[in-house]
Amino acid sequence: MSILEGVRRHGFVGSVKKAVSLAQRKGSIGYSRLRYRHAPVYANPTPEELASIEEELAALGVSIEDYSPSPSAFLSFQEEGWFPPDYHGGKDGPIWYEKLLEHWISSERLGLMDYDQGEIYVDVAASSSPWVRVLRDRTGIQAFAIDQSEVGEAYRNLPYYRVEDATKSSFSDASVTGASLHCAYEMFAADHDTQFIHEAARILKPGGKIIILPLYMHTHYCAYTTSEYYGKGFSDPAAKEYIRWDCTGIPSSRKYDAAQLKKRVLDPITSSGLGYKLLALRNKSEFGSNVYCHFILEINK
Repeated sequence: MSILEGVRRHGFVGSVKKAVSLAQRKGSIGYSRLRYRHAPVYANPTPEELASIEEELAALGVSIEDYSPSPSAFLSFQEEGWFPPDYHGGKDGPIWYEKLLEHWISSERLGLMDYDQGEIYVDVAASSSPWVRVLRDRTGIQAFAIDQSEVGEAYRNLPYYRVEDATKSSFSDASVTGASLHCAYEMFAADHDTQFIHEAARILKPGGKIIILPLYMHTHYCAYTTSEYYGKGFSDPAAKEYIRWDCTGIPSSRKYDAAQLKKRVLDPITSSGLGYKLLALRNKSEFGSNVYCHFILEINK
C-alpha cells in the first residue's frame, strides 16, 4: 500500500499510528533509539572503579581474596577440547576466552574433576550449554543442567537437561556436591537472587560449594536492559536502569554495589548457615583478549 493510499484509507493521524505500531512490532532499532535517545547507556566499571568497589566492600567488613590462577593450566584446559570450536563464536569471537575461563575456574574451585561418579554437579541457568553433556561423557559424574527456558533441540531429550526454577529445584536436601553459575546470577529477577541462597543452603551437602562468576558489581546499584525491555519494570525499582544497544533479549542484568551485595547476598549466606569467599581475579590479562571477569563468589557449606 502506498503512503498516499494509506492516508486516504486511514486518515493522517491513523496512518501515523499504524506506522509507529509497525515499527514497534518489528522491534525497529531506529524507532527504539529515537524513543530512548535520552536513556542512560550502560558502561562497565573501569579498573579505577573496581578498586573503589573493593574499598567500599572492605569498609563494610567484607574481605577480598586475591586470586591468580595458572595461565598454563588454563591453556591445558583449552587444549583438552571441552567445548566445540564454534562455541560462543569460536576463538575469533569476542568472548571465547572469557567463557572458557569461567568454566575452567569454576571446575578448579569446585574440584570438579575429582568428583566420584555418584556425586551431583549442577550447571545453574545453563540454557543450551554443552558443558554438562561433555562432563557426563568424559567423567561419568552425575552432572545436570537446569534453566527456566526451554533448552535447544540437541539437548531437549536428555533427562539431565531440566527446565526448572533454580530457586525451587527438584534436588533433594543435602544432595548436591557442587554447582556453578556462569554469567547467570545477574539475571535472577526480583528477589530470586536471595531466594537462590536459601535454596543453596537446602540442596548443598556439607562440604559442598557453589561458584558464581562473574559476580557483577558497580559503583552504584544498577541494572541494564536491552531496548525492548527498557522502562517496563523488569529491573529492581531500587536499581538505576540503563539501556544497552549492542545486544538484545535481556530483560534485566543486575549489578550490585557493595551495600546491596551485602544485604541481598552475603548476609543471607551467613544467616542460612553457609560461608563464603569473595575472590578478585588479579591476572585476567594473562588469559586472552576480552576477559572481563573480576569478582568471583564462592559459597560453601
